[in-house]
Amino acid sequence: MQGLTNLRGIYITDCKGAQDLMQVGSFLTNRRTGHELSLLSLETLHVDSFPDMKCIWKGLLLSHLTTLMVRKCQRLAHVFTSSMIASLVQLKVLDISTCEELEQIIAKDNDDEKLQILSRSDLQSLCFPNLCRLEIERCNKLKSLFPVAMASGLPKLQILKVSQCSQLLGVFGQDDHASPFNVEKEMVLPDMLELLLENLPGIVCFSPGCYDFLFPRLKTLKVYECPKLTTKFSTTTNGSMSAQSE
Repeated sequence: MQGLTNLRGIYITDCKGAQDLMQVGSFLTNRRTGHELSLLSLETLHVDSFPDMKCIWKGLLLSHLTTLMVRKCQRLAHVFTSSMIASLVQLKVLDISTCEELEQIIAKDNDDEKLQILSRSDLQSLCFPNLCRLEIERCNKLKSLFPVAMASGLPKLQILKVSQCSQLLGVFGQDDHASPFNVEKEMVLPDMLELLLENLPGIVCFSPGCYDFLFPRLKTLKVYECPKLTTKFSTTTNGSMSAQSE
């Protein structure tokens, strides 16, 4: 796209028929000049009420993006593909809500749109090094947020809120390729300050198997209406909060 390169934030809503942002982009113009606006310098992107959107973007490197909010995208099955993650090192806030068909936040790259399990090499390269805030709400087909092997790629995560996701089984999911020798059994989220799990009728554990999590800086923990949750939250001898799977 040609035109302005200094567009920093954009809110796009109610775009029926558009399946990704590239289709929307051809309609974004500067009213003064008539030139198309470039999305490449975006720092904040809000996408709301895209009933036909299947993917957010293809082929765009949004390396300056710090905030992404996605709401009411009924056909969206995933937010990112594994190849997109490397360009999102500045992402600080990720907020996803009311995406009924969302099955994965990150899916393997695949042209035929069928979601595939991430390989071991994919998992080793996935991280959001600056992600501070993650909120997920009303995504009823989502089984987990990320594979457990990816937890070490969230070193700055401070706020994690998950609510009203009826089929969620765990915050972190099982990595089918992992073994006890390539994933640490004790995982640390060093900057976590606030953890909220609310109205999750299907959640069984925070993380699968024998993985325990430590939150050395946690200040607020709220677990509400999670009747099947077996994970035990407790304070360690050094004052850290831990989540221990049974």
